[in-house]
Amino acid sequence: MRITEEQLAAAVESVMPEVVNMRRHLHQHPELSGEEKNTAQMVAQACKKLGMEVHEGIGGFGLLSTLKIDEDKPWIAFRADMDALPIQDGKQRPYASRVSNKSHTCGHDVHTAVMLGVIHLLHAQQEHLNHNIAFVFQPAEETCEGASAMLRDNVFGDIRPEQIYAMHVYPYLPAGSIGLRDGPMCAAADMFDVEILGRGGHAARPHECIDVVLVATQVIQALHQIVGRRVNPLHPAVLTIGQIHGGHAGNVIPDQISFSGTFRSLHPEAHEEIRLVMDRIIRQTAEAWGASAKFNLRQATPVLSNDPKLLNQARDVFKEIMPDTLLIDIEEASMGGEDFAEFLRDTPGCLFRLGTGGGPETRYPLHHPCFDIDESSMRSGVAAFSALALLQK
Repeated sequence: MRITEEQLAAAVESVMPEVVNMRRHLHQHPELSGEEKNTAQMVAQACKKLGMEVHEGIGGFGLLSTLKIDEDKPWIAFRADMDALPIQDGKQRPYASRVSNKSHTCGHDVHTAVMLGVIHLLHAQQEHLNHNIAFVFQPAEETCEGASAMLRDNVFGDIRPEQIYAMHVYPYLPAGSIGLRDGPMCAAADMFDVEILGRGGHAARPHECIDVVLVATQVIQALHQIVGRRVNPLHPAVLTIGQIHGGHAGNVIPDQISFSGTFRSLHPEAHEEIRLVMDRIIRQTAEAWGASAKFNLRQATPVLSNDPKLLNQARDVFKEIMPDTLLIDIEEASMGGEDFAEFLRDTPGCLFRLGTGGGPETRYPLHHPCFDIDESSMRSGVAAFSALALLQK
């Protein structure tokens, strides 16, 4: 028998106190990419307590938990990421991070807590399920390594999901709203590291040196001009350098300097052009000054594109549980990377946004030290995933 809208709403309300508690616990105890041991253990224990099958240690600290109602039924997969960021929490809240220089400032604590709430709800309502459900808890999303690592470890085993869904918090949308977009949702992202090697010496005798600071500044200036002068202006792209390391004293010219960054795009042509021009600029600029350069480029994640058919199905499902005013079409793709795209290489699916913006204290952008959410928004997250499991035909 199909669950009614009223029954689903009541079921969501019944799990919300625990969802809030779990989110606050995770928020206080953040773990960085590749370090999610305690988070994964908490998730595994919660699933095992319900008698669910759990497979641990997938792609690091990743895990898969399954709710199997009938081996002849199709499978749907839901994914939540678990890792935090190396950012000092700047909030003055009782549930602020207790770990120095680590915080859940991208909302992955919300994703994990919401998914655990969905697990509790669906376990209690499994007589209404028409699908088997695979719950993926992923490590290392922030480094864009976790999804590919889990897939290399054959996360699904013999399971072949027909659909896969994920969610990401979004402070730019009203609390409790759901943001949907057909097609490209997140950009392809590459990470890069550059090291410039020269000859150090006294600051008063630069003619005896090969000044790596000078070379690095010229390389950085040139890299920042690639998007504006070598990429089609109709093809969105962005290049950012976020780290620079070099030197020991103001009166010493160092012999080495390094910097790291990322570039993102929505078009393969733009992405390939940036890669080629970067290599040429770095190598030739260093050579022009007698220096040498090392350039390490890592593809982090491809473009994340939502499946149009499944997006429309999801929209129809969401319309059954929330007013149209809470369903928001997102006009522009994000230039942020999201390695959920790796799962979409093999399985059609969608990522939707969960609006978390309430008062001013919950409208800080992602990765801001004071990032926080309107906790009432998690109700819509639990309802959305639960509806995808219970209301799809």
